[in-house]
Amino acid sequence: MKDRQRRAQETRAKIVAAAEKRISEKGFDAVQIIDITNEAGITGVYQTPQGYYVDDADVEEFDKGFPTKEKLKLPGQIFG
Repeated sequence: MKDRQRRAQETRAKIVAAAEKRISEKGFDAVQIIDITNEAGITGVYQTPQGYYVDDADVEEFDKGFPTKEKLKLPGQIFG
C-alpha cells in the first residue's frame, strides 16, 4: 500500500472512532463535524458544500411537480 493510501486509511479510522465517541457522548443530533474533526486531531478548513441548503420555497415549488399521495392504513398497522 502506498504511503498516501495508508495515511488516508488511518485518517478515516480516526474520523470513525471520533464520530462514534462523540455520538455516544452527545447523541447524533448534537454532534457537529467540527466536534468530530477536533476529536480526531484533523486540522484544516471545513466549508459546507454549495447547494447543500435549499430554500423552503424552492422545495415547495419542486414538490408541486409530483402528484399528491394518499396515506393508506394497511391491515394490522398500528399507527396511521
